[in-house]
Amino acid sequence: MKKELSVLKDYKLHLIALFATIMAELLGPKSIAIGGINITFSPLIWSMLIVFTIYMIKPLKLVTEKNASNANYMMGIGLALLMAKLGVTSGAAMEQIKDAGLALILQNFGNLGTIILALPLALMLGMKREAVGMTHSLSREANVGLIQDVYGGESPEFRGVMAVYIVGTLFGPIVMSVLTPITISLGIVSPLGASMGVGAGSASMMTAGLAGLIEMYPELEVQMTAFAGLSNLISSVIAIPLGMFLGLPLTEFLYSKLTRKRSE
Repeated sequence: MKKELSVLKDYKLHLIALFATIMAELLGPKSIAIGGINITFSPLIWSMLIVFTIYMIKPLKLVTEKNASNANYMMGIGLALLMAKLGVTSGAAMEQIKDAGLALILQNFGNLGTIILALPLALMLGMKREAVGMTHSLSREANVGLIQDVYGGESPEFRGVMAVYIVGTLFGPIVMSVLTPITISLGIVSPLGASMGVGAGSASMMTAGLAGLIEMYPELEVQMTAFAGLSNLISSVIAIPLGMFLGLPLTEFLYSKLTRKRSE
């Protein structure tokens, strides 16, 4: 109850959020063409950049670290409403989801690609056991809990997964909103395939990526929203078993092999 009261009384945070929302909506979605590749910046990205800029203006101290916990609490409420909307939209596109079938589940195994790509790079940069926590998955909430349970909250693995979680929370939506239009423009994936890809288990990343896709293909809004929402749900559900039975064992195996080679 004290938490709820502190959130309600954090008037400065409410006003800044309202200001950022109004400014972001006034700016609207903007597309930038770079060498034939269209990159779309949605209002969500503008609002994040506006609040980040306000935070960086240190003398004013309009947004401080003390506001972070309240902001997270408020975001949880917003995401609950978003999940309800996605659930309704998914039901309306049930036929398209049924046609996609196994693809929706199998594409989530692509999250294991972070191990193959990121682990060797992390070791090259001088990381040690932190690299196991950093690269075993996309390091969202479920994976943070898994690493804490397996290795403990004081372990280097936990420091690694928390570092990626924080960076992903701050910059993940921006990367997702830029990356999806690029992959479509290059002909790597289709719009519906990209909408599955943005559902990686993070609601903020999914929202940012989906906003850019809808701006590019408004006629596919219902289908893309349904695919992204269901993919995000599946990613969240299978995150722990996927990390426990595949992600962590594979990361530990590659870590031991790569570190042994470097020591020889």
